[in-house]
Amino acid sequence: MAQVVIADAGPLLALAKLDGLHLLEKLFGTVLIPEAVQRECMAKSGEDSERIQQAIDCQQLQVISSDAISSMVLPRSLGDGEKEAICLAIQHEHSLLIVDDQLARRQAAKLGLTFIGLVRLLAIAEQQGLLDSAEQAVETVRLAGYRVSLKILRQIHQV
Repeated sequence: MAQVVIADAGPLLALAKLDGLHLLEKLFGTVLIPEAVQRECMAKSGEDSERIQQAIDCQQLQVISSDAISSMVLPRSLGDGEKEAICLAIQHEHSLLIVDDQLARRQAAKLGLTFIGLVRLLAIAEQQGLLDSAEQAVETVRLAGYRVSLKILRQIHQV
């Protein structure tokens, strides 16, 4: 797919909930995450944040210091993690951004960035035989409180 893959906190936390962070490495190799995304993922202690920390420790996720990310003016409505992820994606030409936040996706589209969300990622994993059922995985995270729109749910069948 893309040479450099950058992930936002939402999809990471959802994958951690599924114990599916290994899918990132199998699909893309090492994935970059901005420092602000790491902070968001570690804000709540628990099994999900522990899984993300393990992925960082195993270098499946590589944390990029905020100092190394060029900043640009982005809407205040975006969280720090989304802002840093978008800025990092801009720095890496031909990168792929994994993001689900609707405002962040809109901003990424305006900036001409290539992005996918959790549902598309899970559908690709299913297609490649890495996951039994993308629909079941989406339903699991949805029941755990992860918001998934009907429009996004339809993407499972379009991959």
